[in-house]
Amino acid sequence: MGEPVKVFVGRLPRDITEDDFSALMGSQLGLVETILLKDKATGRGKGCGFAKFATIDQALGCVEAMNGAVTVSDTLGPLQVSVASGEAAKHGVPQETMATGQAKLFVGGLPKGADLAAVTDELNAVFSGYGEVTEVYVMKDKNGGCKGAAFVKMGSTASANAAMQALHDQHMVTNAVSALEVKFAAARVDNVPQAQPPQMFQQPAAKGARGGKGLWPAAHHPMPMQPAPP
Repeated sequence: MGEPVKVFVGRLPRDITEDDFSALMGSQLGLVETILLKDKATGRGKGCGFAKFATIDQALGCVEAMNGAVTVSDTLGPLQVSVASGEAAKHGVPQETMATGQAKLFVGGLPKGADLAAVTDELNAVFSGYGEVTEVYVMKDKNGGCKGAAFVKMGSTASANAAMQALHDQHMVTNAVSALEVKFAAARVDNVPQAQPPQMFQQPAAKGARGGKGLWPAAHHPMPMQPAPP
């Protein structure tokens, strides 16, 4: 078995004991160890800790089951539970696998020119074996047939990761010539401001000076100093 996956747990009462923390997390499948963070000077809890799980899927399952859904202290509110920072790189998996909520997969290796409805139905059937399928979008070619690829949206990142691990390079759909390519869809970056070239500021020539107006980059035009806010 590989190195366990660490999950951060916040909004714990400071007086919670190690035994209570272990019992709190013990209902989650695959729990390996719990670590309650304590103040060295006082010995009291810091209000947070870590739980280690045997696999990524089990860590994500814990996050989805407990984050914002379990309350230990009414004063503190629901627990904050997330996969610890750096775990994706440590375990050699895409960062997307550490997120929670719905997840979109890219699926390649589909039969080109095939009927869209038939491909959609088969993808629904195949991927629903690993969790809830919320959407299937098959790319269409100019003739209205399958273009050879699709996007499948799963109800949770854990189920998407399970489908990817089981199907990628291992499963062939009807009339396909190769096994499926399954990976997390790349996130789109919209509305990102683009760098603009420096605008030219037209500076009038000094009174009495020879020549016309000069052109200066706006970034080099001296601006009056603004007073600092009170």
